[in-house]
Amino acid sequence: MKLPKQRGAPIDGARMREWLDDFAGYRVNVTEGRIDRWIDQFGTKHRDLSARVLDSVEFVSRSRVATAFRQGLRCIPGWHSRAAKRKGKWVFVPFTASAGESGDTMCHEFRIANGMGNRKFDNLFKYKSDLPDERLGPKDTVIFIDDFAGTGDQAIDHWERVLSELLPQQPTTYLVLLMANVGARRKISRNTEMIVLADTELRDSDNIFHVGCTHFSIADKKHLLKLCRRAKQDEPRGYGNSGLLLVFSHRCPNNSIPILHESNRRWEGLFRRSA
Repeated sequence: MKLPKQRGAPIDGARMREWLDDFAGYRVNVTEGRIDRWIDQFGTKHRDLSARVLDSVEFVSRSRVATAFRQGLRCIPGWHSRAAKRKGKWVFVPFTASAGESGDTMCHEFRIANGMGNRKFDNLFKYKSDLPDERLGPKDTVIFIDDFAGTGDQAIDHWERVLSELLPQQPTTYLVLLMANVGARRKISRNTEMIVLADTELRDSDNIFHVGCTHFSIADKKHLLKLCRRAKQDEPRGYGNSGLLLVFSHRCPNNSIPILHESNRRWEGLFRRSA
């Protein structure tokens, strides 16, 4: 979570330009008109709160994704762009439970960020259904790629139900992420054979409803929760009660508070998850 401006800071053209610059590149265009309409939903009395929420949104751009994925691969021992200098066999796999999830997008971004767009690297990138034919053993390395782990539950479930059976010879296995909650990383590491590498770790203070988040008052949080219930009654604090203000350029995770991404007859989100 980014640090918001002080209470009462003017909601003027300069501040609007900062938001537009920060949120440029989101999959559904964020315009000045859409920001104005989003703020209006808070009501006149709470315009300052709406602005400070926007100040605090952690927006992860494509360039930041590329930097994170380059750094992630550098942290893994044994890798080299030249096959003759690698230790064992390597495969890169999107961490997805079903088609169309973020792992597919992230695997492509990972490949481009690390200079492997050329066809000569095609044999390194696989789908999970290809893994049994690869006959990977203890000297080999599998790297699963995704964007975020909020609770760790989905990653553990996917490992237990599917992935562990596809890797019976136990190659060294990594899960490379852009971001993860500290608790999620620990839970995944404890309950799977995957080594979790996250470029950024989120803590309790990144949960806007947690007592550790001091940027917003109790009154602020009470009103935000009221609006979040309007946006999504069953998960007002975001999936897993994560309470995040996190947005990736390709999609806003459902761990973020619903007033950011939910669109229905009661609320119009600024970072819609679908066009």
